[in-house]
Amino acid sequence: MPSEIGNPHDRFFKEVWSRRAVGRDFLRHYLPAEVVALLDLRSLALAKESFVDEQLREHYSDLLYRVRLKDGSAGFVYVLLEHKRTPERLTAFQLLRYLVRIWEQALAPGKQHIPPIIPLVVYHGDKPWPHGQSLHEALRIPSELGLYTPQFHYVLCDLTELGEADIRGAVWLRVALLLMKYIGDPALAERLPGILGLLRELGHKRTALGYLETLLRYLAMAAETVTEDDLRRAIGVALPQRETRLMATLAQRWFEQGRQEGRQEGQQEGRQEGRQEGRQEGEALVLLRLLERRFGPLSDHQRRQIREADADTLLAWSERVLTASSLEEVLQR
Repeated sequence: MPSEIGNPHDRFFKEVWSRRAVGRDFLRHYLPAEVVALLDLRSLALAKESFVDEQLREHYSDLLYRVRLKDGSAGFVYVLLEHKRTPERLTAFQLLRYLVRIWEQALAPGKQHIPPIIPLVVYHGDKPWPHGQSLHEALRIPSELGLYTPQFHYVLCDLTELGEADIRGAVWLRVALLLMKYIGDPALAERLPGILGLLRELGHKRTALGYLETLLRYLAMAAETVTEDDLRRAIGVALPQRETRLMATLAQRWFEQGRQEGRQEGQQEGRQEGRQEGRQEGEALVLLRLLERRFGPLSDHQRRQIREADADTLLAWSERVLTASSLEEVLQR
């Protein structure tokens, strides 16, 4: 998966739903029960292909899962996220095109069996989905012509129609769906303490911190009405008091990273690389301050080690600040 995905909804969707545990949890709760009963969700595996046309990626994101049926045969679940604020009437037609492409890839030379594909649309727009859940409904053809036109139904997860009590699953899935549901809501900042408060259930601090980074990046790039102060207040209310100060500092860093990434969209690659270097220097400085706040003064060697580290290493070290018992534990490779 590319490290930089331009559309923030696309990036968030793929970071979240690419986790096997999240994918299994989502399908278990949002596919019809009779469909789930046919699937061996333990076999779920992510296929790397994307089938959305380049010119449509502003409006759609997709993931394809391979899954075994309980009878041992192979199948697929194709999840299409529509992130237009106004629902697209021809989504079913786009789905048909993508399903055919998946079948074309699945049919190896000489293979005659066409595997089943379960299409599932996730929608989080401004108003409820008005276009039904079948190709015929989208095309609005006379019933007399139905026999001569392809037909299929898809599963719809319409977040605009789900109340908070209806959003099910493990905590990470619920938090992700709630953020997607309210990302365009002017009152999102008021809802954040309750949404982020669900992370308390995770228990393991490092896991919660990794999840929090993904959430903050999404908020920074996609939520126009949420400020850094809103985030700090939400984290202070939602998360345990002993972690609030450090997590708020990290939150500010991640939020600013997200803002910078959003501003960089559409710029030339050379300028992006230059700003990336500047941002990395800033990340190193933030980490130095965090470490000194927790463990006291650093040696010249440790300072040089941090300044020369790459972005992935800096991120890994920053995540350890909350859980490590010593400076050496943070900086281990």
